[in-house]
Amino acid sequence: MEEIKKRQQLLFDAFRYKDVLGGRYFAPAVDLEREIGAKLSDTYYGHRVLTDSFLDFFGGTLLQQIELNNQVGWPKEEQNYATCLMMYLMIFRSIRASDIASVHAYPLQGYIIQRSIKDQAFVLCAAASGIAGFGRLFGWEGLPEGQPPEARQDLVIKNRRKVEGMIKDRLIGSKSDLNPETIKLLLKLDQMFNIEAHRGLFSLFRESHKLLVEHKLDVSLVPPPDPLRDAMFVNRATETNWMVHRLVPYMRRQDTPADEQWVKNWKILDDHFRWMVEGLGAIGKEIATAFIEFIDSKFKFDASTHYSEPKIVEPRERF
Repeated sequence: MEEIKKRQQLLFDAFRYKDVLGGRYFAPAVDLEREIGAKLSDTYYGHRVLTDSFLDFFGGTLLQQIELNNQVGWPKEEQNYATCLMMYLMIFRSIRASDIASVHAYPLQGYIIQRSIKDQAFVLCAAASGIAGFGRLFGWEGLPEGQPPEARQDLVIKNRRKVEGMIKDRLIGSKSDLNPETIKLLLKLDQMFNIEAHRGLFSLFRESHKLLVEHKLDVSLVPPPDPLRDAMFVNRATETNWMVHRLVPYMRRQDTPADEQWVKNWKILDDHFRWMVEGLGAIGKEIATAFIEFIDSKFKFDASTHYSEPKIVEPRERF
């Protein structure tokens, strides 16, 4: 303990400024993060209202299901239900983490998390649609016996990558049966996620352009407000959150008590998500029409949907 205290004191002595640890450079950056994040929330107030409403509904539904399971017992015959419900919990936390990043001046870092949210939603959609069972989705299916743990883990990772590629192809790729232009736009959207998720290249090139081409020398530790960057986050958040919203009913057990208000609220949110995406189309964004086609074709779930173990459906029967 004495050694720990000694080392901590060395850090305080080295980096204290006006009696604040990190007060010279880091603390002002934190203050600026709050200020810039507040500007995004004010500019996109409608997004803020929709996001808070959705997270309240999503979180409430999740907690109600957990409470129901604790009261009447977790399903025994539906062996993957508990894992499925925990997948929803991870998605909620991912959405919240993305949202927190955006309102603290880092929307493109939140944008990176949206890529993960999209992937998680695709996997859940595959289960709910009967594209693949949970064993296959997690890479556990068909593992040979007698292999060392390292070899089995390598095969699990390989299996997961394979099934994720298949799901992508079935939902937005060549086997999706979507319009060719829709596929083109959705794949372009997917690639935009990857550009930022891998090495933050969109952010890097944008900041480099400001410095080297526009000669804006006032470089800040905190990214300043940027209409393009902010709009990218808000538009993609609307889309990924709508995907998740369509999946929310799948977490509910068949014996979940009827709740007319829950059904009404689900429909209110679903209608508002559609209205928001349609608004994007109204200002000339082609992705809006493509995304609506995608949602209506691949995320065909509604308030009457309930959880069931995936029943595998051949591509020609469903897609």
